[in-house]
Amino acid sequence: MNKIKVVFVALAMLAGVGGAFATYCQQCENSVQYIWNGNGYVEAGVYGVDWDCVVGSGGVCTFYKPDPVGQPNNYAPCHEGGWFQL
Repeated sequence: MNKIKVVFVALAMLAGVGGAFATYCQQCENSVQYIWNGNGYVEAGVYGVDWDCVVGSGGVCTFYKPDPVGQPNNYAPCHEGGWFQL
């Protein structure tokens, strides 16, 4: 009976860890990207088509809205580096 309990606990732990990895997604990558233009945040467009990031140039390349419904004017950094228009 004890061995069966250990097997079920181990399966439950594996299912919990597997479920955590299966539901993980990067909200930043899948959200609309914004660029700070000096006056405000503007929609950046499509990555690799309208703009790109220069990694290692410091600063923040793009921003996103972590909670667009609850806090529509709150922006958080997404990509690091400098951005340039293509």
